Amino acid sequence: MEIEYISWSKAIALCYKLAEKILDSGYIPDVIVAVLRGGVVPALIISDYLGIEEFYAIRAKHWGIGSRKLDKPVITQIPKDLKSKRVLVVDEVVDTGLTLKSIVSTLRSQDILDVKTAALHVKSTTQYIPDYYVEFIKKWKWIFYPWSVVETMYSLIRKSNDVSEDKLANKVKELVNLLGVEKPDVNTILKGIKRYKRVC
Repeated sequence: MEIEYISWSKAIALCYKLAEKILDSGYIPDVIVAVLRGGVVPALIISDYLGIEEFYAIRAKHWGIGSRKLDKPVITQIPKDLKSKRVLVVDEVVDTGLTLKSIVSTLRSQDILDVKTAALHVKSTTQYIPDYYVEFIKKWKWIFYPWSVVETMYSLIRKSNDVSEDKLANKVKELVNLLGVEKPDVNTILKGIKRYKRVC
């Protein structure tokens, strides 16, 4: 599996490029809605750039009981009082497009004035193209953002059921070096992964 780590500096640059595209289009939303959790950082930067103070978050759940993948995302934590407002929904990556498609459908049921969508990356596997994006990924790969280091490392490592503390530490060091992860350091990542193992 091909994995691309996006450094903090590149991620910030992508966020500003996305914000500039939105501004140049002439679309100024009344409200920004971040898709939890990955869309929060890009949405914050865009809200700052556009001067939009009204900011909400929405969650899309893809997994049900017993780690069974759902046919479509279940949308929760839906912002209220969006009637007659222009809404911009922001996520970090569009893989299948089902998340944004479901969120847009859910928000439109609130009688909003308009809704547009934005993401840093769009993959060729998507069924939904957002109104604004920065990079289109032709060949599928795992995009790995700096705000999800522990979650991504845990996901990459958890496939091996029998991972001793030493093997876990070595695997994390290997991935950090291979992917060029700058921060946090290996010990901090390991603490987070141990926490993930307890709660997942």
